[in-house]
Amino acid sequence: MNESFENLPVSIDTLPELTPNNFNTIERTYLKVSLISNSIFFAILMIGGICLVYFNDDIDRPLLAYGLAIGSVGFLWLFNIIFVSKAFPKKQYALRARDIIYTKGLLWSTRTSIPFNRIQHVELKQGPFERMFKLNSLKIFTAGGQTSDLVVPGLSEEKALQLKEFILGKTAIDEPAS
Repeated sequence: MNESFENLPVSIDTLPELTPNNFNTIERTYLKVSLISNSIFFAILMIGGICLVYFNDDIDRPLLAYGLAIGSVGFLWLFNIIFVSKAFPKKQYALRARDIIYTKGLLWSTRTSIPFNRIQHVELKQGPFERMFKLNSLKIFTAGGQTSDLVVPGLSEEKALQLKEFILGKTAIDEPAS
């Protein structure tokens, strides 16, 4: 068994193009889920700021302290709403013959590609707000970790089940024979 190893160069011009038309958007209602969960966080933060001022006896001008607490959290809340709304269209996924790709990010863009033959298992996840809006997150796990390697959020129940079955079918086909 004297096989020679070859590692030939690949021309960039021959690579398949990945155009924006290849990507699928996640459900628009996932934006509501993100905004609701973030709003709950900021509401709790605002209540904490108000309590901090209310229960602090050393504050000389409580009205100013309330204004600073509510104003600063309110500003961050508004910034978060704008940022999440602008970043939402960047969350997209694409299925190809041999892999799944997920892209996200407004300031720092991330594109993750996982080949089907590296996938160990796939699961669907629903938080309470996702359940209210009948949405799922598809979690994809590869070997060597306890956490998921890729999460595609904001999928309708039907689409999430279709993707899960498709990916599991592809991983069964791509499994090496023992």
